[in-house]
Amino acid sequence: VYFTPYKYTPKKLETWFEVFSVVVFGCVFALNIALNNFSLGYISIAVNLIIRSCLPLSTFLSQQALALVKLYPFKPCRWKEITLMVIGVVCAGVFTMARLLGSEASGDKSSGKNMLLGVFMCILSLLCGSLNLALAGVLGETKLNVYDTVAYMAIPATIFLLPIAYFYQKQVPGHWAELFGQETMSDWQILKHVWELNKGTMAWLFLSGVFSFIYNIIQFSIVHTLSPSATAFGGNFNKAALIFLTLLLPFLRVHELPGSPYIQVIWGAVIVNIAAFSYYSYLQIQAKMEKDEKAPKVMEDDSEEDSDGDSSEYSSSQVDGCEGA
Repeated sequence: VYFTPYKYTPKKLETWFEVFSVVVFGCVFALNIALNNFSLGYISIAVNLIIRSCLPLSTFLSQQALALVKLYPFKPCRWKEITLMVIGVVCAGVFTMARLLGSEASGDKSSGKNMLLGVFMCILSLLCGSLNLALAGVLGETKLNVYDTVAYMAIPATIFLLPIAYFYQKQVPGHWAELFGQETMSDWQILKHVWELNKGTMAWLFLSGVFSFIYNIIQFSIVHTLSPSATAFGGNFNKAALIFLTLLLPFLRVHELPGSPYIQVIWGAVIVNIAAFSYYSYLQIQAKMEKDEKAPKVMEDDSEEDSDGDSSEYSSSQVDGCEGA
């Protein structure tokens, strides 16, 4: 829309703090996605999602940490909500431990070690994701709207990922190694080979970029409207649904489920985790409704005070006039 009457010009970054925040924001965003994708090579989708369901608590802690250095307003500590988030995190830990112990009990020790690496990378991705949402809130406080946030974020994220995509060599999975004639390749080399084999496939890559842009606009709009921790929780519903699907449907599993008693522990941890974060969501919605109900009453009280003040000033002026007469 640049060459149309509806041209949009992003807000200019006026201070070095805004530039620094955007650069850090873009790098953290890129790290979140890169580490998450890396972890999926070593752990199942269910383990990945159950760890990432801890995002509300880590985001809440990130908000409070940024508030300590005056970058974001303090979020009130409601112990019921914090207790529910802690229960959800404990269940995620129990789920992960049961999955690791189940893999070792089946005799696949190498799988257990690989899974441990995947869990570590997923936790790092979780921390980057929570900081990403918290920084989105900080940028909202600097009056940078969601369109500017997403547009500016893309530049440092791309620069940060370019060297990794161009130079980092990784194992090519399955029959792709035979097709490409190489066992290790960089992302850039893979893209070139895919372009040579089927140019139409690249259209899906660009289309995913459009959907990603729209998704980020929606996500950061919720961050600015509600809060980073509330946004983090909103993503837990699709995680919960996908966790259940991976446990129920064999074709969605990367690794086989462990036997008894680990599978019972996994099911129990998943159910309690989802129940805890669902109740947390209910409390968040209830608090939002109460806040919205109080807002009109406060405005009415303020208007009444103003009218009382005006009437008292008017009556006092009349008395002064009578005394003067």
